[in-house]
Amino acid sequence: MLHLTNGDSAVPGIEATGVGGDVVPWRDTLHEGPLPAGVDAAELRAVRARFLAGCGWGEPEAIEADMRARDERLATALERDEVVVLWFEHDLYDQLQLIQILDAVDGNGDLVEAILPDRFLGAMDVGELAALWPDRAPVRRDQVALARLAWEAVRALDPHGIEALLNTHTAALPHLGPALRRLLEELPGVGDGLGRTERQALEAIADGARTPAQVFLATQKAEEAPFLGDTWLWTRLWELGRGDERLVQTTAGEPLGPPPPRSDENGFTAARVALTENGRAVLAGEADRAALVPLDRWVGGMHVTGPEPAWRWDRATARAVSASAGGRRGRR
Repeated sequence: MLHLTNGDSAVPGIEATGVGGDVVPWRDTLHEGPLPAGVDAAELRAVRARFLAGCGWGEPEAIEADMRARDERLATALERDEVVVLWFEHDLYDQLQLIQILDAVDGNGDLVEAILPDRFLGAMDVGELAALWPDRAPVRRDQVALARLAWEAVRALDPHGIEALLNTHTAALPHLGPALRRLLEELPGVGDGLGRTERQALEAIADGARTPAQVFLATQKAEEAPFLGDTWLWTRLWELGRGDERLVQTTAGEPLGPPPPRSDENGFTAARVALTENGRAVLAGEADRAALVPLDRWVGGMHVTGPEPAWRWDRATARAVSASAGGRRGRR
């Protein structure tokens, strides 16, 4: 038996339930960095490994080798007709991993089962995890079909595929729809250029958060289904805190330094942060983050760059809009 789950934190608990089998964490933060369309699994591993290594998470060769071993273990299980049990939660982090795995399962899923709670596995004790075991269910063909459509849509160059799914139905995987919508909310906003995570971080500072840890906790509380780790939030904060037109800085008026794992944790977390004049203007919708601070990130397969990103998120209509259809900048 093979168990696949979202990360290392859930592994000891699943092992301690006594259900048996190998427990393998799916170590990749798919809501960060490139997910290019049109590449096979091997090339995608290489792309992901280079990105994660560039963020300070290790050597690219080691990261890629870990991903290859993970993928090969799943392929072997499917070939040998082992039971494969998927343990994945409701948040964006997990749902992207889930659809990637189900895309790989494709038509070989007769012995694949799933445990898909709306609670966080890493926070459960052994008894709570064991209680989920009797409720596991075979993965259905309609779930695999939906996952394959969603994985293709997430990796596309534009948001049309995701929005088509959201406008039809995603009931086969009940947590997928909210997760996909949350992914699109990371596009730069109409008017202010802020992704939702960035906006929540600036709002937290405006409301009195003064340390990176306080900003992280405040942004977690603003999420319906928290998915972002602290270091990824701090990376976003760092991006907003660089350059002459930065939106965030230390209370001493200096740019923010790089966060862990790019730097010593104590140096970054000890900083005290404040909004700049630009930050206050952007938060008020009077200026555009994309025009002020270099924008170079990915939302699935969409490479988001400034100062004129091709796609933005319209909070008023809850839809992605192209630059030519109203995704305009703020007044500054």
